[in-house]
Amino acid sequence: MRLFLLIVVLATSSWSCKQYLDLPAKNQRTVANVDDMKTLLASYLKGVAELRIKPLYGNVMCLAPAAGNVMFEAYSDNIDFELALTQTYLKPNNNHLKVEQGYADLLLWNDFNTPGLIWNQHYEIIGFLNALIDQMDDIEATPQQQDQLLGEMYVHRAYYLFKLLQYFAPYNKGELGIPVYLHTGEGVLGIDNPRKTQAEVYKIILDDLLAAETMIKRTTPVTGFNVFYSNRYIHHLMAQVYWFKAESPAKEATDYEAVKTNAAIAIEGTEPFIPTTVTGMINAYGAKDPNYPVVCQESNSQGAISSLYGSCYQYLTPGTFGPENIPLSAEFAALFKPGDVRIAAIFNADPARAGGKVGTAGKTLNWGWPSDGTATGSLKRGDVCIFKPEDAFLMLAEAQFRLNDAGGAITTLNKFKAFRNAGTADGLAGDALLQEIVDERRKEFFGDNDKRWLDLKRYGKKTINRKFLFLNKNYDLTVAPNDYRYALPIPLTEVQENKDLIPNEGWVAIEY
Repeated sequence: MRLFLLIVVLATSSWSCKQYLDLPAKNQRTVANVDDMKTLLASYLKGVAELRIKPLYGNVMCLAPAAGNVMFEAYSDNIDFELALTQTYLKPNNNHLKVEQGYADLLLWNDFNTPGLIWNQHYEIIGFLNALIDQMDDIEATPQQQDQLLGEMYVHRAYYLFKLLQYFAPYNKGELGIPVYLHTGEGVLGIDNPRKTQAEVYKIILDDLLAAETMIKRTTPVTGFNVFYSNRYIHHLMAQVYWFKAESPAKEATDYEAVKTNAAIAIEGTEPFIPTTVTGMINAYGAKDPNYPVVCQESNSQGAISSLYGSCYQYLTPGTFGPENIPLSAEFAALFKPGDVRIAAIFNADPARAGGKVGTAGKTLNWGWPSDGTATGSLKRGDVCIFKPEDAFLMLAEAQFRLNDAGGAITTLNKFKAFRNAGTADGLAGDALLQEIVDERRKEFFGDNDKRWLDLKRYGKKTINRKFLFLNKNYDLTVAPNDYRYALPIPLTEVQENKDLIPNEGWVAIEY
């Protein structure tokens, strides 16, 4: 008889990551055999692999919560927020976020709820994975089953640790990584967890991924079960880790060689499946193209990202449902060359859809983006694709550039640009070539979860200035490279309960 022992300890937002990470195995689901292990892991993986399914741990879209998508875009530079605030957001027809303070929190870097959600949810899942990994020693499994189960869990744990490091570690302060605990054995409950250095955290992440790489070389995945345990996805995530690490204080001389090697593996055989039309992009990013090699997630909440990107009902009757006609920055719009297929996907070219305002056609956001772009299904839930091959192409181009192979970088970048009918990079060199790669990332990943915010953080070349009037008070903000706002606030409850944890400086809630 299978043994399912579950002593549920309620996980609320007031918990600290210390409790998620240090829970002894007796406080987690206990397994007696390999079938129990597969059942428990599958109940989590189902929520990762299937749209709008709640996993065992975490919420729908546990990999990339929709609230994070909104926050990261609000903290970025593609939308003209000063114009949007007066023309679109604070209007009577806004049926998604009518509260002025809600927009103030988003646009003044005053959102403390979303970082707490991400912190707690990601550490909760890490704790769950830790418990299962520990218990693999206590069950009988074939070597192949060991690889398929452990390999899957190692890649997921590496993913969540990597995102926590990206979000909560200041990019230029190598001593401030994140807390990490990898075991759930007896006697560890209550241990405080200081922040490890970034180099230590990267080593932990890469150790998990390298272990999974060894496993995937000798044991194939189980079709219908494994999700992240995939040769393509393992190498794609490794490329991301080395790429982000390569400009940080934890960088090593071999990082870009590792980016090049892993990104090249991640894009093998993907070219025929990369969308080259608006319809193709809509189908691929909306999980309607089974050949597009990504993991797709979608929120269960209709209108989950509408407060920032525009109403999901905007297609019905212009002027009736808001916010609508979201103005994009002129700087962002100027990056696109005529003929670029992304123009029709991202920009609204119809003056009627732009409210008839002179000069706004072509500068406002297409009501169907980022979504599936169709009148019957544009619900603005927020589709997220993990491990896009387009990302691997651009990482590869940058790695070649950093390794002084400008010719290889141009060849790779031109191949990518051909997917979008975006001209060529011929004749570019030095800083101009690197900027072209950065610009392609900006165009390609607009509205794509955290990518632009992380690029602003990693490249450190842009200063954002904002002037707003909220609740009868003027705000004038400047966010320079390496500003404290590029390391999200660690939840106050975590800092209070973990005396060894150094908080991220600078974060003080605005009182309106």
